[in-house]
Amino acid sequence: MMNRSIIFPAAWFLANLAVAQTGTDAVQDITPQALSTMQGKVQVIDVNEPDSYAEAHVPGAVRMEYDSITAAMLPPDHAVPLVFYCWSTECPAAATAAGSAIRLGFTKVYCMHAGITGWQDAGLPTEP
Repeated sequence: MMNRSIIFPAAWFLANLAVAQTGTDAVQDITPQALSTMQGKVQVIDVNEPDSYAEAHVPGAVRMEYDSITAAMLPPDHAVPLVFYCWSTECPAAATAAGSAIRLGFTKVYCMHAGITGWQDAGLPTEP
């Protein structure tokens, strides 16, 4: 007989993965170039470590812990577009944080998978 402690976490993971990838409220990918044209119209959230954020971040980005996103940390209006990013394409933290925002009821959630390194590679400005 299969252990129930294995089945339930696996089912939870698959259900949350589906929320982040399908439906009308899915996390959308955004490129650094597209984000640069939307600045001022979206809330940008950096989920890198504090020292990485201090070194360079997207102008206007606020830093949050990727695994501790709560409704109180985000805008009260769930229609405000949110953009999450982390270090690079290899970092899953931004996607995790974006999935949390979807589960909290936000409807316009983006993930800049390129991360801050992709932003810098595109020649876009950063704040120290």
